[in-house]
Amino acid sequence: MRAVQYVFTGMMAACFLLSGCAHQPSTSSAGATEALALAAPRHGDFGHYTLALTWQPGFCTGPEGNSCQADQPHTPLIGLHGLWASRPSDLIQAQVPVTTWWRKGCSLYDEEAPSAAPALSDALTHRLSEVVAHTHSSLVAHEYTKHVQCFGMDGEQFFSVATHLRDRFAALPAAAHLLTEAGTRIAKADLTRQIEADTGPLPNRGVQFQCNKTPTGEAVLSQIWLTLKPASLDKFPKTDAFLSSPLLQDNCPAQFLVPQWPTAGAVGGAAR
Repeated sequence: MRAVQYVFTGMMAACFLLSGCAHQPSTSSAGATEALALAAPRHGDFGHYTLALTWQPGFCTGPEGNSCQADQPHTPLIGLHGLWASRPSDLIQAQVPVTTWWRKGCSLYDEEAPSAAPALSDALTHRLSEVVAHTHSSLVAHEYTKHVQCFGMDGEQFFSVATHLRDRFAALPAAAHLLTEAGTRIAKADLTRQIEADTGPLPNRGVQFQCNKTPTGEAVLSQIWLTLKPASLDKFPKTDAFLSSPLLQDNCPAQFLVPQWPTAGAVGGAAR
């Protein structure tokens, strides 16, 4: 799949830590961007995507879920968890609870046997190894089996789009500023305002935050969840790409720690 082109606005230091300068797509002379789009041949009538981005030191903190492996890269700090479709309409009509969809995903479609991990190009496999947390069981395989395969999407296209969405967010000034906050406690309202300074005004719950807790009970930033229109991914990260999430899923307190990597390694990091 051709690389999505966008204008990179971050500083060089932030580029290295947040996204990796060697992987920034080049800018055309016209400054245009290629469209990002995903077609779902099956069950494609869902209402929104959740783009789940990780703050890697926080994602790998906490007692729950799969633990990050010893080879977990410590850069970039902003990673990719997944791109999750909401409940298709047939499950809504069947009154399948949204929490069941979150828990079981594509396995709810019994007639569609779970598939193996997708065959991805070497370049995309390498890129995913840089931005997806290295959990004990493959997070990429988990995301494909649970959130992609029942929609009939091509794995190469899906993960290429997901990584480019992550890269677009990581190139924002708000993301570069978040890097400078590592090791400090910040206000959730301030982080939201910084993101909106780049995206434009967001709908209610258009961006939500997830926090893990340290063994001492301190809340630490682990994920940033963005609710997106399926037909407007190419407009991300601008306002027109966003929807209001139908549910409140933000579990972070008003203030929380933006963690750094601990010197003794990291554990935790739940997969959804």
